[in-house]
Amino acid sequence: MIYTKLTITSSSKKPHNFIGSKVRGTLGYALKEEVCVNPTFKCEGCFAADDCVFYKFYEQKNRVHPYRLDFDLEDEAFYFSLLLFGDVQKDAGAVKKALLQSLQEFEDVECFEEFMTFESTPCKSVVKLEFITPLRIKKENKFVREDIDLLDILISINKRQYELSGEEFQRLNVSKEYKIISKHLYYQELTRKSNVQKTKMNFGGLMGEMILGNIDEQTYKLLKLGEILGCGKQTVFGLGKIKIEEIA
Repeated sequence: MIYTKLTITSSSKKPHNFIGSKVRGTLGYALKEEVCVNPTFKCEGCFAADDCVFYKFYEQKNRVHPYRLDFDLEDEAFYFSLLLFGDVQKDAGAVKKALLQSLQEFEDVECFEEFMTFESTPCKSVVKLEFITPLRIKKENKFVREDIDLLDILISINKRQYELSGEEFQRLNVSKEYKIISKHLYYQELTRKSNVQKTKMNFGGLMGEMILGNIDEQTYKLLKLGEILGCGKQTVFGLGKIKIEEIA
């Protein structure tokens, strides 16, 4: 998988421990100003919607959005990335320009652009899976609040990779002989106020870590891919960020 990474740095104080909601909101206004070619400035019924990066980011329904914000929840530094997937990478220049425009209120803002290729490293049999931002996964039509199985996470990552790549979907094929050596999870409450919907939105989810053993090569590859794609719901806001630490 090839993707584009736009990394933002600033000497300003980080605006909030949940930077994703602010960045996504301000980027939306700037991006529409940058790319819209419709005199009516309306997305509904627009002749250019099929090739519009703003439409794909914010208005397209029933499809996974081809980007995600990447940041650490408790990091004090004003530092984050925006990852672009699929055909919107051709619009990286416009997204970068809009991103800088949306952050004018902050000092010394810089944006670094990188073209990245995902390549899985050799499989490790024991790893630590850490949830850096709240993980929101539904099970039996409810968001999981107390416990989760590794298989649920793998299913989410597998589905997301096919949705983003456009390739024909293939069911998950991993060994179920893995072992959860230890698990320390908790539910992190997180809300944001939506100016558009005039309500508070719940972004709470599971955080903590799991130590996993006896994992196969495909499981390890999916977990490493999940570090890039994220997993669960609302990854565009930066949720569902995971990190894999190799132990043995």
